[in-house]
Amino acid sequence: MPWGLRGLGAATSALSAMIGSNRLPHALLFTGPKGGGKNTLARALAAAVNCASPDSDGSPCGHCLSCQKIARDIHPDLKTLAPEGAANIIKIESVQALRAEMAFRPFEGRVKVFIVREADRLTSDSGNALLKTLEEPPPDSILILTSASEAEVMATILSRCLRLKLPPLDRQTILAALADERGLTGPSANLLACLSAGALGPALELNPDDLWNRWQELQGILGAATGPERLAQAWAWVKKTAENKEDFRLALNILRLWWRETARLSAGGVEALEGPPPQEAQFLWAARLKPSALAEINRASARLEDSLARFVKPELAFENYWLSVLAL
Repeated sequence: MPWGLRGLGAATSALSAMIGSNRLPHALLFTGPKGGGKNTLARALAAAVNCASPDSDGSPCGHCLSCQKIARDIHPDLKTLAPEGAANIIKIESVQALRAEMAFRPFEGRVKVFIVREADRLTSDSGNALLKTLEEPPPDSILILTSASEAEVMATILSRCLRLKLPPLDRQTILAALADERGLTGPSANLLACLSAGALGPALELNPDDLWNRWQELQGILGAATGPERLAQAWAWVKKTAENKEDFRLALNILRLWWRETARLSAGGVEALEGPPPQEAQFLWAARLKPSALAEINRASARLEDSLARFVKPELAFENYWLSVLAL
């Protein structure tokens, strides 16, 4: 693992080459999926440019005092700026404070590193304030911006940054990380890897037991013997799911994965699956999953996502989803 980071070999190789040739720019933008390693890479770069004993590939040693301080987030030459408040934005006052700190020389290291997380949350005012720094960067400072979406970052900022796009990790890389770091293998690991959307962060943070229970709940609803039984279990699921707003996205992703895997089972058999081994409910639905039914399920998922985004009462949004699906 270059730089100790899984799946980011292309990015770390590019950074190593720039460090080795003394051509590292003063402003960089890392983009990629949420939880995909952008901020970890930014901190690793901060360690690399200040490491007392870097490895031959330019990566930080991880053992010197500078590396240890960065790992513990107590290095005086590393500052992080992130969205704040109810509006979840980066305020102009925060950018102005950052600019004031950039005027000083490094306290301990060779380079002062400033990380701006979720740069797409810069307002027009704070973005323009940051732009002034990008146009006239101090010689001993590096500014690293991160964002899940390059398209949402101000164009004027994009034009002044070296951009590195971090790709989603493949499923095998995530499965290996789950085995090494969590001792997790088997069906629950496959479920986590599928739900992570190519990002290691969620795979390592989500509760495998909770996810497996949710997966089994869907098997119970969609595998129930009668219509009344399916509705009763679906309404119990709705009541439980609607209570936790922060779980809505996860619930939607689990629903979509269930149908995606069932569609794969229908089209290509068990060998086509990426997730956990299929259970009886999936075999039953795979046998009856015609293109028209799958299209309606996809429309129901889109309506559910739209309703939740528009703050429609969650119980009503989920109930409408299940009414559409169970009517097929």
